[in-house]
Amino acid sequence: MSTLRSRVAPRPSRLQLAWLAGLMLVSGSVPAQQSATDRSYRPLDGLRFETRIVREGNDEGAEPLTDELLFQDGNFSSAVCKRYNFAAAPYWMRIDGDRVRFLAELTSPTDGTMLWTGTIKDDVLEGTMRWTKERWYWTIDAEHRIRGKLSKVTRATD
Repeated sequence: MSTLRSRVAPRPSRLQLAWLAGLMLVSGSVPAQQSATDRSYRPLDGLRFETRIVREGNDEGAEPLTDELLFQDGNFSSAVCKRYNFAAAPYWMRIDGDRVRFLAELTSPTDGTMLWTGTIKDDVLEGTMRWTKERWYWTIDAEHRIRGKLSKVTRATD
């Protein structure tokens, strides 16, 4: 039996995600791709994090999944998720005191949607990833915790 735990749960709608993005804009968030020429809107670009991902409720005995998260050219990507056709997608970010908050939604034509949210402070990334995949008979809705450290900085030159 698969360790995949499923339950019927509503997936956040595009309207709910648009509302969240609007709320972030009103509160001082900016899209990472706001300007292709002004790199000040993309302060996370070039950051690469080595992370460990653990499914919520699977704390004991579960081997964390190691992943590499990358912010590049206004997009966010996951090395592990690329294997399942989750394409890099634009990220939103907001500077909140001494930390940066981010949000990205990756989609796959075959494996659903992953909503990534998190904070970066002192070269440490912490957050969650919620994977949903709708099927005709049940929906996968799995939340995961993410924690990682900055592993590499690759800044593009102007």
